[in-house]
Amino acid sequence: MGTRRGNNEGCIYKDKQGHWRGVVSLPSADGKYKKKCVYGRTRKEAADKMNEILSKLRTNTYIEPSKITLYEWLCQWLDEYCNDIRLTTKINYETFIYQHIKDSIGGYKLCDLSPMIIQQFYNDKLKNGKINGKGGLSPKTLRNLHNFLHKALNQAVFLDLIVKNPTEATVLPKRQKVEMRYFTVDEQKKLQEAIKGNRLEMAILLCLYTGIRQGELLGLTWQNVHLDMQGQSYINIVQTLNRIQNKDKNASTRTLLMLNEPKTKNSFRMIPLLPDIAKKLYEHRTQQAEYLEKNGYPQTDFVIASTVGTPIDPRCFQRDFKIILDKNGIRQVNVHGLRHTFATRALESGMSVKTLSKILGHASVGFTLDTYAHVTEQLKVSEISGMQGFL
Repeated sequence: MGTRRGNNEGCIYKDKQGHWRGVVSLPSADGKYKKKCVYGRTRKEAADKMNEILSKLRTNTYIEPSKITLYEWLCQWLDEYCNDIRLTTKINYETFIYQHIKDSIGGYKLCDLSPMIIQQFYNDKLKNGKINGKGGLSPKTLRNLHNFLHKALNQAVFLDLIVKNPTEATVLPKRQKVEMRYFTVDEQKKLQEAIKGNRLEMAILLCLYTGIRQGELLGLTWQNVHLDMQGQSYINIVQTLNRIQNKDKNASTRTLLMLNEPKTKNSFRMIPLLPDIAKKLYEHRTQQAEYLEKNGYPQTDFVIASTVGTPIDPRCFQRDFKIILDKNGIRQVNVHGLRHTFATRALESGMSVKTLSKILGHASVGFTLDTYAHVTEQLKVSEISGMQGFL
């Protein structure tokens, strides 16, 4: 048996099975000490493991390995540290945990996770990660999964459950540049002509002349609309309407419509209205109220409502918008393309990128520049040609 030493010195000896055992005394929360054992096939192997612990104890960097699994930690983290996030974000996190992590790397103990394990998990998800089994996750979805995991494991580091965050050393796929689809000036004019008298006319005009997101549009209520025919009219964005997963397993529907807070703090914003748009919105409110009263339906708080005064389902809005384009021979651009059309026209009209960024509710001017780089590049060419006259 090895010579016994004081606390934080450790001892090494051979046990009855012939294995080398190193024992270190660790301080506990109650001021007492508890024994920590390490094992090795040789005395040197046990000594190296023991000395590594002793070294970390002396520099106050030792963390007792946690026995909690990744899945258990993520469930605990979601329950205790995610109480102030948007409901839609929480549902996304639950999907990551239960659909992607639980049955793959969820069984690993936190202390056993490594960058290689996480990287292999990411690589597998890129190839075969879709829940329906038809292909892999998109780079954007994988990045969202990574950001979620990185955030949860950072909290584990703060709580001394692990020493380092294993996601730090992983490599993510390059961001895919999504084709920016928007209407040309001629297409926009044709669309505006086609929607005259259509029940979605006001909705489409608001998208084209405010850059409002679909969820923000469908969640807009009259109390957040300020109409001043003699001054400045505007709308306030304070909520969104989205279709989300129904957590009630006994419910007859798998999803439900719900009002949520906007995506980020920058999404809370005021958007000025052009005088003509304000006038049309005033007329829309009057016609909406008259129609509902005439047909015996209760008055609605929603600016864009169904024929019975209820909120419009985002899927129905997308479907009906597509029908309008089909019937009028207009190139197919999705609803989000209306927002891109607004941004493109705004830049073409001379609006500063900083102002546009505020109106769109972007996180930064840099993001706006990157998103609409195709427009700014075209403007560079046309504007620099104006210097020709100085030659």
